[in-house]
Amino acid sequence: MDAVKGRMPPRQAKAHATRARIVRQAYELFCELGYRATTMELIAERAGVAVQTVYFAFRTKDELLRAVHEWTVLGDDPTPPQLQDWHVAAMAEPDARSAMPKIVAGIATIQARTAPMVPVFNAVSHDAAGAIYQQSEDMRRRDMAELVEALAKKTPLRKPVTRRRAADLIFVLTGPMSYRSFVIDSGWKPRDWVRWVSGTLCHDLFADPGA
Repeated sequence: MDAVKGRMPPRQAKAHATRARIVRQAYELFCELGYRATTMELIAERAGVAVQTVYFAFRTKDELLRAVHEWTVLGDDPTPPQLQDWHVAAMAEPDARSAMPKIVAGIATIQARTAPMVPVFNAVSHDAAGAIYQQSEDMRRRDMAELVEALAKKTPLRKPVTRRRAADLIFVLTGPMSYRSFVIDSGWKPRDWVRWVSGTLCHDLFADPGA
């Protein structure tokens, strides 16, 4: 993102930095206070800008929530996860068993940002804002189906595991609820979560070598 900012005219770079600061402060407040208790005025105060600036950048709080969620997925790199270095390196591995730990480690960096927002989206699940998370999870489920197709070309799935079952398992075990339950709530170290998830998936999904 810094490289992108470096190519922007100064005024645009300043607006970009202000927008990013608003998003980060909104994220912190949503996680700390919840969605409903967080006001646009409070976000503006934390970000050090006028509330009109927040409304200029994000017309509604729901729109700001969408931007916050996009940041939790992408971080400071606007490149889609499938094109980021960790995913490219994982998919360059010749065997699914060697690819999986790299995939889960990459996903862990995303879930470290996304998992703290789970209670926020649970609280608005019946509101219009709840669609933001649901749409993201629908997309993640589709991504897992595509991932299984790619991994199964490297290493056969263990019988009788179907591609649908494999996608379901990866979707759940690498999801924000899994990360939150083990790392945030139970105090696991992220590397231990990565080791357990990748080891479980490799054991349950892929045929033994030489089988």
